[in-house]
Amino acid sequence: MVRWRVLALLGLSLVTWLGCSGKSRHEPPNHAGGRAGAAGKSSATAGKGAAGQGAGGVTGGAGTEAGAAGSDNEGGRGAEPSSGGMSAAGHSAAGGRFGTGGVAGISSNTAGNATSGASGANNAPSAWGCLRAAYGDGKCDCGCWAPDIDCTKAELDHCDVCNAEGSCNRAACPGNIDPDDITRCTPPPDGWTCTPAAYNDGSVCDCACGIRDPDCKDGKLSSCDSCATVGSCANGACPSDVSSTDNSQCEVPLRWVCEARLYGDGHCDCGCGMLDIDCADATYVACQACHGCSDASCNTIDQRDNSICTAPPSSWTCSPRLYRDATQCDCGCGFFDPDCDSPSVDACDRCNDNDSCSLQACPGIIDPDMNGSCKPPPPPPEWTCYPYQYGGNQVCDCGCGAPDIDCATSDIELCAQCSNCGGIDCRKTVQATDTTQCNPPTSDWTCPAKDYTDTTCDCGCGVPDPKCNGIEDGYVCQNYPAEGCSGGIKSHIDPNHNAKCLVSVPSGWTCNRGYFGDGLCDCGCGAVDADCSSPDAAACKKCDNAGSCSTANCPGTILPSDNAHCSN
Repeated sequence: MVRWRVLALLGLSLVTWLGCSGKSRHEPPNHAGGRAGAAGKSSATAGKGAAGQGAGGVTGGAGTEAGAAGSDNEGGRGAEPSSGGMSAAGHSAAGGRFGTGGVAGISSNTAGNATSGASGANNAPSAWGCLRAAYGDGKCDCGCWAPDIDCTKAELDHCDVCNAEGSCNRAACPGNIDPDDITRCTPPPDGWTCTPAAYNDGSVCDCACGIRDPDCKDGKLSSCDSCATVGSCANGACPSDVSSTDNSQCEVPLRWVCEARLYGDGHCDCGCGMLDIDCADATYVACQACHGCSDASCNTIDQRDNSICTAPPSSWTCSPRLYRDATQCDCGCGFFDPDCDSPSVDACDRCNDNDSCSLQACPGIIDPDMNGSCKPPPPPPEWTCYPYQYGGNQVCDCGCGAPDIDCATSDIELCAQCSNCGGIDCRKTVQATDTTQCNPPTSDWTCPAKDYTDTTCDCGCGVPDPKCNGIEDGYVCQNYPAEGCSGGIKSHIDPNHNAKCLVSVPSGWTCNRGYFGDGLCDCGCGAVDADCSSPDAAACKKCDNAGSCSTANCPGTILPSDNAHCSN
């Protein structure tokens, strides 16, 4: 009996298992169904639960939530399917007080899964400049360089957020959003040099940006919130070198003689003629770096005034006793004299101290803006020497067609250099009555006078050219005037005496001087060409050159036995 009971029990279990398994096989697979509701506590019949509904997700959530809890006497009903989308999968609802939880819902064909759900942020346009999560987040974001899908109308009134991270605007709506294109901002006025988003952002007074920011209550330095916005002219954080009266501009104090970038850069720079705004005080101990009148060691910085030095800098060229003598402003001495009220040439008392770069009285050639040095003007049009020789080299150049501003007077004894006139002894080659001119060439000079006073060594001219600096060898020759004995042909010059020629153009030659001895026998030219094998007309190769007595091709009217002359 017991045996049959055991067999019956086993059969019942088998039937039950087969029934459950068969149901599972016939139902469609649940790709995105929610979880079942929690079981009720004690009722025999399950309560009727409300269907859960899953929201869409960023990566495509699962389909449905589980059924909601059943009521006291009814079991919960399975959750309805939902499509995948913006949010994560739905969660199961809590079970009813007494009913059992509902069976999980079956997903529909539109349900999302972990890989194929729609993604709002991932569909942001390539031009989108704000955070990608802001695209399609339910709020209309403006100023993000591309339209937000949440904006139903391209109108400024519909903007919900105007200052999302990455937006061209920093202020709350409407800010600087362009009413005609809510994806962009109205550009700042011409002259604004800083980041466009910083202009009129509604919160920060940005300074040193070329024009005043409307966020600043006035144009004073004290109104500035930021001086180091990208594009600012300031060297560092406020106050830096921002103008105290016009906070849109930068300015360095007049007496500052170091590089402008060092003033207000956040480090106390000393020896620069003016107290750096970065220095806690004017004492030596405040210095973080030394420039200007001091070397990097700061050894010569004044203990009580770190803007100046107790001794002249190494670049000082005038007498050491003139530096900071409390007597006069000495200029052109290689560095700014602390006795000067400013680096301007207008502050100068003396400009032509011994070893000053200016040999003339003030203003001389002193740099108008930095009076420790000189700034020679360009040479006048009549200047015939090299441009660099005009002023600034402290050498008095003579014979250059115009007075050199390095010459204190026109006295020939002051002429230190006269390269245009030969450069050996200026008293012999420069005109004593007009030191801007060279003495004229001697009567033995056969080339044009201009070649005697130019800047090249001309050869074959009868006497040595002063520009050859006393060297007679042919290697120094730079020019061979055709009017000289060479006729313009280099090989005619005597290599050992460059004023003379091995082959000279005869005085009676009437054709082009460059044709004599050039390799072609030219006839009818008043003298027999060195290229002709004989004086006979039979040797002629060219008979009708300009200057020839014959106007026809050879033999033309050339005399049979004298090819230098014609029968006519």
